[in-house]
Amino acid sequence: MLHAAWKLAATVALRILVSVVLIFSAIATARAQVLPTTTAAVTSNIVSPNIGVTSSFDVDSLGNRSIYLDSTFAPYGSLYDSGMRFRATGDASWYRFLTSENPRTLAQGHSLEGGLLAGYAASLSGFRITGLIGPVLGRNVYPGVITDRLGAKAVVEMYAKPTDRTMASGSISYSTTTNQLQVQGKAGLKVVGDLYFGPEVKFKWKDILPWQVDFAPMSITPISPQTSVANMYIGAHISAAKVGPLMIGVSAGWANDRQLGSGFYGSASVYIPF
Repeated sequence: MLHAAWKLAATVALRILVSVVLIFSAIATARAQVLPTTTAAVTSNIVSPNIGVTSSFDVDSLGNRSIYLDSTFAPYGSLYDSGMRFRATGDASWYRFLTSENPRTLAQGHSLEGGLLAGYAASLSGFRITGLIGPVLGRNVYPGVITDRLGAKAVVEMYAKPTDRTMASGSISYSTTTNQLQVQGKAGLKVVGDLYFGPEVKFKWKDILPWQVDFAPMSITPISPQTSVANMYIGAHISAAKVGPLMIGVSAGWANDRQLGSGFYGSASVYIPF
């Protein structure tokens, strides 16, 4: 009974949390759409934003895809200054994996996660690093099995402009609800205006640790790590294309799944500061 009650509570809480993220981001987007255009953008909202909304979509030819959305708030000053940060996040992913070699059989799974993170950003001349951590609710759906978990997520992000014509960015994140580690890096050379072009690389490892951590009820359960469920993406990106208040990025390239082989991928992202 307690387990069933927890699953029901977790499901309801997860849906509420993701709905809050979506509503907050929709409000942010609506507010951003009424800001002045870049030709008249001299207000403090544009120059020194304290809220930023990010969304992205990734898909590959191997059957993997994901959607991500977050809203980051700087309560004291600008997002570009040092200070506290709060973030609401929501993401969903779908993936394929191998269940049998002979005969070769594939299955599909997906996960849904929402969280509220807090942390700090340190900004120096030409360099900014942000660290965030907080609780997340997640639902994992394997063939015939649905699991709801309360866990934690940690994120570290970096952005740098070594020179006036170059940029570099990177991020690393880990979530206990999906037991997934993700690492991403980009480098770019300014081609025109604030538009950068360059290489990118991203790695995803699912079930990377040999145990599963659950916070409610608190437990650490040994598992057989799915070390073969790993994805690598290597390609090129175009970043910071401005359309009004929006900053748009696109990327594409080669994708590899340790089980499924090689293919190609594409992704798009939108950032709205205000």
